[in-house]
Amino acid sequence: MGNHTLKTFKLEYPLKELQAQLKYDPDPISRLYAADAIAKKGSLEAVETLSAALISDVFWAVRAEVAKALAKIQLAQAVDGLLKGLDDKHPNVRRAVVNALSGVKTADSYKALKSVVEKGDESYYVEGAAATALGKVGSSTLDNGKDKEKKTLKLLEMVLEKRSGWNEVVRSGAIGGLSVFKSSEAALDLLLPYTEIGVPQALRLTAIRSLGRIAAGQSKVGCDRILDRLAAIAREEFFLTQVAVVMALGQMEVAGAVRVLRGLAEQSPDGRVKRRAEEAMGRVRKAIGADKAVDELRRDLDELKQLNRDLKSRLETLEAKAKTDKKLEN
Repeated sequence: MGNHTLKTFKLEYPLKELQAQLKYDPDPISRLYAADAIAKKGSLEAVETLSAALISDVFWAVRAEVAKALAKIQLAQAVDGLLKGLDDKHPNVRRAVVNALSGVKTADSYKALKSVVEKGDESYYVEGAAATALGKVGSSTLDNGKDKEKKTLKLLEMVLEKRSGWNEVVRSGAIGGLSVFKSSEAALDLLLPYTEIGVPQALRLTAIRSLGRIAAGQSKVGCDRILDRLAAIAREEFFLTQVAVVMALGQMEVAGAVRVLRGLAEQSPDGRVKRRAEEAMGRVRKAIGADKAVDELRRDLDELKQLNRDLKSRLETLEAKAKTDKKLEN
């Protein structure tokens, strides 16, 4: 039918027929369907078929989809097939391979991604994707976990310090790699400086948004540092900066995020920010549970009451002092 009609269907064909479709069908969309169906077979023969297609198919988009299909097969040989795609002449294929490797938490995938990050790539997008993927694999449970974490953070730090690219694509990829180290204080230490004023805008906005992701596994001290930084940034008036803060806070599951979001919802002059902040508050409250949200409101109310008492005490002290001074003058 030429694949001109939107549809959802499930291929239930023997592997031999799917192999023929992937190899000989002139319609690239049909070859994509075949690749996905072959991956579901999950056999060694399926791996061999897709590995061959990753190298031989004439259309780069099919090769990119084949890389994604290969990553779905839970066999060690699938990684070997993916690695061959790192030498593809088309950057979109190499990028697809790198992204696919990010979901394969093995020593071989880590080694391959490490090599791409160290050597770089002709495409900024491939290089940035490799940095993010390296973080994902390096933060997973591998041999020598702490040692692997230290080496990975060192590489990502190198990228941040020495690599540049159009619109900060490469260094933003390194920020993405840091953000998945959710329980690492060292990763947070590397990330925070890139949220400061003076950092190129594209990179800074990425770093601000990443604070919400890295907060997930941080200690209370780490979460407080993140909240303090986001609260300070929230006072800036630039629309994109405020939106980045809202996005970060919306990913956090701590009561303090509600407080900062409420301030943005009440005080931001931009209606778009107000709406986003209110929506993010709803998500955070849902994530932390109704009881915690109520507790947060009670704490805020208690703080306001205490502040009111303090102000009244100061006012009474000043009034008493004023009366005393007046008597002395008389």
